[in-house]
Amino acid sequence: MEFIPFAISWNITSRCNLACQHCYIDAGCRDGGLPGDLRTDDIMKILPGIAAVNPGAVLILTGGEPMAHGDIYEICAKASSLGLMVVLGTNGTLLNPSSAKRLKECGVSGVGVSIDSLDEKIHDQFRGSPGSLKASMRGLLAARDAGLEIQVQTTAINANIDELPLVAEWAHKIGAKAFNVFFLVCTGRGQTMTDISPQSYEKVLKWASRVRNDFPGMMVRPKCAPHFKRILYEEDKNHPLLSTYIAACRAGTQYCRIDPSGVVTPCPYMDVPAGDLRTSEFGDVWKGSAVLEKYRSPKLGGKCGLCAFRLLCGGCRARAYANLGDEMGEDAYCAYEPSGREEAITSIDTVAKFGGGSEPSSNWSPEAEAIINKIPVFARSIVRLAVEKHSREHGAVLITPELLKAAAPSGGWGRPQPANAPPPKKAEEIPWDDDAYARTKNAPDFVRPGIYKLMQKRGAERGKNRIDDAFLSEIRDESMMLVSKRMKKTGFDELSMQSWNAAKDRFSKNAGRVETINRIVEFLDGREKKNEAIISKFKSYLEDDSPVVGWTPDAKSRLNKVPENFRDMAKTYIEKESLKKGYRMITEKSFDDVMNELPFAKMMTGGQ
Repeated sequence: MEFIPFAISWNITSRCNLACQHCYIDAGCRDGGLPGDLRTDDIMKILPGIAAVNPGAVLILTGGEPMAHGDIYEICAKASSLGLMVVLGTNGTLLNPSSAKRLKECGVSGVGVSIDSLDEKIHDQFRGSPGSLKASMRGLLAARDAGLEIQVQTTAINANIDELPLVAEWAHKIGAKAFNVFFLVCTGRGQTMTDISPQSYEKVLKWASRVRNDFPGMMVRPKCAPHFKRILYEEDKNHPLLSTYIAACRAGTQYCRIDPSGVVTPCPYMDVPAGDLRTSEFGDVWKGSAVLEKYRSPKLGGKCGLCAFRLLCGGCRARAYANLGDEMGEDAYCAYEPSGREEAITSIDTVAKFGGGSEPSSNWSPEAEAIINKIPVFARSIVRLAVEKHSREHGAVLITPELLKAAAPSGGWGRPQPANAPPPKKAEEIPWDDDAYARTKNAPDFVRPGIYKLMQKRGAERGKNRIDDAFLSEIRDESMMLVSKRMKKTGFDELSMQSWNAAKDRFSKNAGRVETINRIVEFLDGREKKNEAIISKFKSYLEDDSPVVGWTPDAKSRLNKVPENFRDMAKTYIEKESLKKGYRMITEKSFDDVMNELPFAKMMTGGQ
């Protein structure tokens, strides 16, 4: 069987700006790398060799802190130009709008940022630097806003194990594509740390299985936790995730690591040299290393060698090495106890990893091959095996795009919308309270129809049963804010007759707009009594330079009560979610509507 590296983790530097308690390469708080670190030109020479073995591989650039490498952008651009899918594993503290934008321009696909707790004390202590949580959160949001896919990475420790559901909720709310739960391997600086118990390990894995469908658009993925496959099998022998890449250990079979000095190891947590890229090509090491070969035909010891899940799971080899000094020993952190030597359970995933399938390969049409080649390389072999199994079961001689679609779970790899879906029902008109309707009589005749239409639209967007006085005021304030922003674009900076005249000059070629301005001026001049409160509010909106949405003074006051380390994140999130809900002005009510949906609202608002 040919073994292809789907993912390579590369510690491109040993320099780092933090001092994390569990760091497996003992990086931290050093401005320069260690003397043995590869130079940039060495890195550039190695990259083509990786692409030659698998041009679609996922290249995880990490450290240390990858953003601390002086040539990070050049390295990313080179790797991306070779067809590699580049992602960064980072603490996020050095990410900002400018650096995130540049990473995107260099072809980086996404970033994984470590957030170990929403409690500043826990996270900062674990990461060895005060203020690191706040900086990491800002960096994560900067990456998201630059168009990079974001993943939140949390290491499960005793101090945060009960908080994992909360961190997952937060990750989903900010738009993370994955929430990765890492399990500690006591190596490097983490050698003296105490891992969570096997029982806690089991508890977290069962939670991850239970909530896997609770966060649309975000995967919950245990990492360095091959036991997750056993949990899934015990839950459902036909569980769809059993036939995926998720959770299983790929060390030496479809995954490896390159350390800062260019040495290849089976995974980041094992300093077991498989080859040196200063003197050898990556392809020669990958295909010819006796060290890596051990993982491709594993002879597991202890209970792992007896276990029915030895192919599906196989235990964490790094944890066995850290505890016993034997990478083929048993993983003591697994709670499962085999009853003698059990028959090995196999699946499409185990065949993709170790081989063993006796069925001949099917014939693929060029069109079907083109489709499957668009699937990410790390999942392609598993999908191919699943489709070929489906074709044999149905007696198909040739795999076509139609059969590829039929073999996909839940009706398709991309689920199409029904062609004959019924047209949406016309919404019924929302009734008005008498006092709210009476207030509209104060508006000019030519404005009133627009008010009625807007109130129906906003009411439907926000699920209103009636249009009352408070809701009318809220939408009025939003509308004033929007108008003020449009006025500023046309040159308005104050409320005066000179401004109206300037507007007429600007739109002199548009008779309709000039007529509208004349009617507004005529209406204002004809009013016996001016509403000074409204005029003052309108002036405040003209002075507001907020680029996205407006904030009322009361809402701004509420925002200022959010703890400082969460304030920027809260502001960004509230503005984003308010726009989704149709709010153009953030009032106290819209502030509450957004915050009430957050499970961590009290934490962010200081209990307000």
